Order: sequence, then C-alpha cells, then structure tokens
Amino acid sequence: MADLLQYILSQQDQFRRARIPSLFSDFTVQRHTNPDGYYANVNIWEEVLCRAARAGLVVGRDGTVQRLSLETGPYLLQKLESSEWGRPLAINAVIDEAISRRQMLSYHAFLASPHSIYSRSWTELPWRFVAWGLEQMGLRQTVSSTDTRQSRELVLIPNVEKAAGRILTHLEKYSSQVDRTFTTAMFSREAAAALGIDGDLADKDLTVLLKYLARDRQVLATDGKVVTITRCTEVVSPISKEDRAIASLKSLIEDIGRQVRALEAQIANSREKSQKAVETKNRPSALAALRSKKSAESVLAQRMDTLFQLEQVLGSIQQASDQVAMVRVMKDSAGVLRGLNAKVGRAHDVENALESLKEEMGMVEDIGSAIREAGQEINVADENEIDEEFDALLRQKEKAEEEEAVESTKQRLADLQTEDNTEANGAKKPTLSTDENPTIPSATSGSTSSREDSAFETTPLDGEKVSSPDPSRASHNRRESDHAILES
Repeated sequence: MADLLQYILSQQDQFRRARIPSLFSDFTVQRHTNPDGYYANVNIWEEVLCRAARAGLVVGRDGTVQRLSLETGPYLLQKLESSEWGRPLAINAVIDEAISRRQMLSYHAFLASPHSIYSRSWTELPWRFVAWGLEQMGLRQTVSSTDTRQSRELVLIPNVEKAAGRILTHLEKYSSQVDRTFTTAMFSREAAAALGIDGDLADKDLTVLLKYLARDRQVLATDGKVVTITRCTEVVSPISKEDRAIASLKSLIEDIGRQVRALEAQIANSREKSQKAVETKNRPSALAALRSKKSAESVLAQRMDTLFQLEQVLGSIQQASDQVAMVRVMKDSAGVLRGLNAKVGRAHDVENALESLKEEMGMVEDIGSAIREAGQEINVADENEIDEEFDALLRQKEKAEEEEAVESTKQRLADLQTEDNTEANGAKKPTLSTDENPTIPSATSGSTSSREDSAFETTPLDGEKVSSPDPSRASHNRRESDHAILES
C-alpha cells in the first residue's frame, strides 16, 4: 500500500504542503481550543481515505483490494508513515469521529444488525447527551489518538452508497425477471462492470453490498447463492425454486459458453501448428495437430448443440415468465375495471344519468339565451342614450360656432367704424380731377393695387373722363351687408 501515501500527498486541494504538518500532527488538542481547525482536519482525512479506497489503493492483510472497507490500527499507520512527516498521530481520533457520525461502521456489526443503518432509536439521543456531558466533565475519555494497538475493520458508508447507486443504474437495462436473476458470482461480475473494475469484487465488498442492497435499500433478495433484483414498484420476495433453477441454467450456459470459446481457441491453435508443420515438412507434427483439431471440432459441435438447447430452454422460461407477468397484470386490470363498473352502475343508470345531463344542458342553453336577449335590450337602450348625447354635443358645437361668428362680425363692424372716422377726418384734402391727372394706369401696367380698389377701376373710353371711386359709399355698402348678416 505504498501507493496509498503517494496518492494522499498528491491531493493538492487538501494536502497542501503548508498544511501537511498540521494534518500529520496530534491535532486532538484543538478539539476544544480550535474546533473549526480540528473538524476541518478530521473531514479532510475522512474524505481522502474514502477516495483512496474507491481508487483501489487500500489493500487488506490478505492482499485483496478493499473498496468498501478499511482496516485500521498499526497496519494502516505503517502504510501512512512518511519519511518526512512521520505517522499521522491523530488518525485514531479521525476514525472515532467518523464512527460517531456513522460514516464508518464496524464490519461485523454492519453485517449482524437486523435493522437499517438509517434507522434511529429514540433511546440513542439521551445516551448521546449523557456521553457528551461526561466527556465535557472529563469523566469519559475517547480512544486516544496515539493508541496504535487497536485494530478495527470498518465499512466505509459513503463508498457503499455510491457503489450501490452505480450498480442499480447499471442493472436498470434488465427488464425481465430472468435477466434480473443471478448467481452470486454472476452478480459480482455485474457489479464489477458497473464500478469499472476488471474481474470480480472482493468477497468482503460483495458481502457488504448484498447486505446493504437487501436490508437498507430493499431492492434485492439473496440466499447466499442466488440474487434477484426487484423493481422499485415491486415488493421483495424470498428466493424461490424457480429463481434457483433460472440461476443454475444461466450459470450452466455461461460455463458452456466459456468452454466453446476455449475450444475455438484450441482449434485455431491446432490449425496454426499444422500449417507450420507442413511448411517445415514435419509430417508427424502436422498429423498430430490435425487430429487434435478434429477432436476439438467434434467436442465443439457437441457443446454448441448443448448450448443451443439450453438457450432455447431459457428462452421458453423467459417467455413463460413474461406471460405470467402479463396474466397477472390482466387480472389486476380486470379487478380495477370491475370496481369502476360497480361505481358506475347498470346501463339503465347510465341512460338515466345521460338524460338528466341532457336536460340540465338544455336548461343551461335556455338561461344563456335569456341572458343574451336581456343583454341586447340593454345594448339598444345604451345606443339611444349615446345618440342623444351625440346630438347634444353637436348642437353645443353649432351654438359655439354661431357665437364665434357673431363676435367676429361685431369686430368687423368696429373696424369699419374706425375706418369711417378716419375717412371723415381726411375728407378736407383736395382730390385731383381727371384733367389734372390725365395719365391713369391701366390694368396691364406694372403697378399693383388692392383687390378692393381694383373693383372700382374702369377702362376709359374715347372722349370720357374717369372719376375716382367714392370710398364713403363703399364703406356704407359694407356696413349694410354686415347689418344684414347680424339680423339673419
């Protein structure tokens, strides 16, 4: 387990070089003086030991790789000893904390307990408080961190939980009961494949897994030789004779399959030897290789026939198992339909219910029609009120326009009065006669005049005199027009 120490020291996120002296020291003195630092070191050691076990770096005394269990004591301390940092002096305190938090459990207690590891008795809590109080008063001592003589074999609960989850996910591909029935050796290979392990699981790890899945997860049944996996919606049932027969048949098919592969390899080897002997013109060797090849081919034909028959039997059993499941589902479905039909009643009751439903639906339609008619009447009344309000607004607008026109006319009259006064004051100025001013600009000349003056201009005839328009008369005419507008 020399690789174990190298693996632990290579965990740079936890075993930083500046922190290694603290992790290898006796940090139990920090439990009361610096609890945060104490529990941080404990958590680091717990996590790194579990991770190393999952990586296959924990080896037991018998030389087997242990991924779900750990042996503590002098053996573990020896494997964790560093030439630079020495031995981790607080490793036993780490183990004690993990046991108290049920992250590690005794191997024998784990297998012997009839209750789930997740169940708690109400009597445990008072005893925990008592133990904590005795420890605070110094009347109870935990295992010393420097006690290296105590050896314990522990189950790593986090590793067991993760392994069980991966195995169950791997076994979900098997749908029929035949596929989910194994011998313990076959289950060990399936579990190893799910965990990415070459070969089989260690016997201790296999025992722990079977116990955990059967007792704590309740997803399989086993008698030590046969293992059956149940779906999450099914109830675990004990191993039956049919399960043992199926497991034996699958095991026999697997054994014969290995024999067939071995015979095929032997035939290929004999063929190669005979060809080489022919090339070297070694007749006895060539004949011996051909005889061996012929004998192996004869045995292979027999094994192939046997394997074909066994596979047919297994296929028939699987078909019968599926039919049993189908019949069971059909019976359950028939019972469900029977219960539902009993709740519905006889056909006459259904007809009466439909007639009542039609009557109630007709009543709903009548009520809806009445509501719609009432809504239409309300809408007509609303339209009349809207028309009246619109007419009132229109009359109000016309009245406002008339008042505005009156005001505009009054303003124009005032302006005209002002103009009259101005003209009266300027009437004393002499006006030029036509003889004095013989040149009168024609309508085609370049000079411009207002429209009002141009209305009074006339083109002079030969021998006639042109007189200028009378402005007072034009003003008088405009006043009369405005008065007529006001009277109208």
